[in-house]
Amino acid sequence: MRAKLFTALFVGIFISPSISSQYLEDSVDDFSQSLKNFFREKPLYEKYADSAVNYASLVERQDIKYQVNSSKPFTGNFIKYVDDNIFCVEEVGTYKNGKLHGYLEGYDGCGVAYSYKMNFKKGLEHGKYQEWSEGLLSMEGQYVDGKLDGEWMGYEYGVITWTEYFDNDELLYYLEYTYHQNGQVATKESFNADEKLNGVSETYHQNGQLASKISYKDGSIDKVIEKYDYNGNPIN
Repeated sequence: MRAKLFTALFVGIFISPSISSQYLEDSVDDFSQSLKNFFREKPLYEKYADSAVNYASLVERQDIKYQVNSSKPFTGNFIKYVDDNIFCVEEVGTYKNGKLHGYLEGYDGCGVAYSYKMNFKKGLEHGKYQEWSEGLLSMEGQYVDGKLDGEWMGYEYGVITWTEYFDNDELLYYLEYTYHQNGQVATKESFNADEKLNGVSETYHQNGQLASKISYKDGSIDKVIEKYDYNGNPIN
């Protein structure tokens, strides 16, 4: 993203002959500041680096992590590199008594962007989970003792596209969203775990006005609750 921004600035500054001198000066200043900010940013993992051991120095015995040549289960932070490249960090986390316990973070771009963030308790996923794609949040939810729990949400380019609801790792129901070209919600449909329309689903006009609210049961219409035209007038 930054590379595209810098390229665009260079093209605008050095190719276009119609740019005013003031605009040129402002653009150069903005570019210089962006360049300073780019090189000032620190890798996300840096806050852990000084207190972490190299993941390559850990071994596993009967599902418990130890440091090489140690008989004591490992407790502390670790840092994992991509293909043993010490300039490219893939993951950082923490163990307690040989099991993952506490934070675990994965990175893209050698530590400049998150890939995922999560927490563990005694070797099991526990707490908030977040995942990113191309620098944007793509999924988030909650674990309880290694099991999916509560509300999980999925996004595409910052827009919510689905919501799933779990209890003790069991999917209860989920919602799917579609959008009009202007960004307004078009549909919000409710499905059961068998992927059949179930519960209340809604449709919307392009201006955001509710168009219909319909209750389904196992894939069939149970009741038309309400319907409206583009201007919000009820339709019988």
